[in-house]
Amino acid sequence: MIMAFSLFFYFFLLCLFSLVSHPVYYCVLLVANSLLCSFTCYTLYGFSWYPLLFCLVYIGGVYTLFVFVSVYSPNSSVVSYWSFNSSALVFSLFFCVCCGLFVFYLSLSAEFSSYLCSLSEGYFYICMCLTLLFGFLVLSLVMSVKVNHYR
Repeated sequence: MIMAFSLFFYFFLLCLFSLVSHPVYYCVLLVANSLLCSFTCYTLYGFSWYPLLFCLVYIGGVYTLFVFVSVYSPNSSVVSYWSFNSSALVFSLFFCVCCGLFVFYLSLSAEFSSYLCSLSEGYFYICMCLTLLFGFLVLSLVMSVKVNHYR
């Protein structure tokens, strides 16, 4: 039941991309989708390192989008950026329900983490994730200084 709700909200948030027109809202939807994907991977496959890797990659990409939007997009007033269309909303809900049910009933409960990586590759992925985390730390430190030409 929880899996069906998470898949429904995942496809619902995917359909919200067609109703949103501001880049910050895109970033928020990407973060929510990455968290839902991680939860789905954890409940389906049962191992915790792959959702962590998934979160690091997606949230790192969204962090890069936040930096890009904050540098190149000027501050705007509080304006509603939702282009609401009732037929698109009904179609999106129908699409979300159909895709969620399709994925829920066809999902396997077996654990296939050995196909994703072996034990020695797992250490390499952890090292790459730590390198990515260090890169985002350096990027946030460089972008936080307001006296240089980066900001």
